Amino acid sequence: MGKWTATRLFNEALRLREASGAEEAYLFVREHTEADRLSGQADARQMNLLYALAAAAGREDEAFALLREAVQERGFWYPADYLLEDDDLDTLRGREGFAELADLSGRREEAALAGEAPALTVLYPEAPASSAAPKPEADTIAAADRDEEACGPLLLVLHGDQENEGDAEPFWRAALAAGWTVGLVRSSQIRFSDTFGWDDIDLGAAELREHLLALRGEASGGGAAPVVLGAFSAGAEVALNALLHDEFPADGLVLVSPWLDEPGEWIGALDRLEERTPRSVLIAGEADEEGRESAEAMSQAMQEAGLECRLEIVPGMEHDYPEDFAERLPIALAWISRA
Repeated sequence: MGKWTATRLFNEALRLREASGAEEAYLFVREHTEADRLSGQADARQMNLLYALAAAAGREDEAFALLREAVQERGFWYPADYLLEDDDLDTLRGREGFAELADLSGRREEAALAGEAPALTVLYPEAPASSAAPKPEADTIAAADRDEEACGPLLLVLHGDQENEGDAEPFWRAALAAGWTVGLVRSSQIRFSDTFGWDDIDLGAAELREHLLALRGEASGGGAAPVVLGAFSAGAEVALNALLHDEFPADGLVLVSPWLDEPGEWIGALDRLEERTPRSVLIAGEADEEGRESAEAMSQAMQEAGLECRLEIVPGMEHDYPEDFAERLPIALAWISRA
């Protein structure tokens, strides 16, 4: 089996723990992260799953070695409150060296929180196949060329919870070949090393507007090329909040496995669109109960409100991206942007 996304790995580990216990979940995560660990590519989330599940499974020596590897050797940090209070780590706190690891992690946490800031990675569209001259790499494109391309169709993408922009990139870059500029948005709300969330969706919406201004200047509406918000999982709430409460000038939405805490609240806010008529594509897995129910409720409400909305339920898929998302995305964008 290929490499799992961070969200899928976490959800499957959680499911296994609830169904079969911590030992089964730990062995599963170890199997799917061993190659990354041995090559030095394991990220902070993988290491967190490993040491926490090992501790919960009674493998105290293994768990402490993994925690030390994560903090001391790999330079990761985790919230001090979590290290000192989480039940799974109870058996590790009396060990020699634990307090030092917690202190080191806490100091890194303070530094990270002091430097909290949103980020935006911009990917520029590929040259047409008929173009005689090869397209330069994104980081070598002249500023004037970048400005011209940023005024073309723009897709701003929000990652899921406990993710970052790098997690989103492999899925959404399929829009580049269709001529779209892709802005990969990273939340400023850091959870632990290179891991971000969307607890404050108003802040997320404000950051989205700043990113749009940076890319488009004042040419963000009034006949400009379309702007679409793409989001995975918890990013969907930020996209809806920006559209419905911050009047973000989006021409459409592409929401994948949307996680909505209270779908009814977003349905009740649809009247705030007034004269705006964005098109939406909602994609959810048949086996993702919460995501599917949220997508079904939103799509029905949008259609009843007179909005154009497509609902795609993917057979067998859980809380994840469809395997054929690279084919689905350009089709969705073409439909949203057609006159």
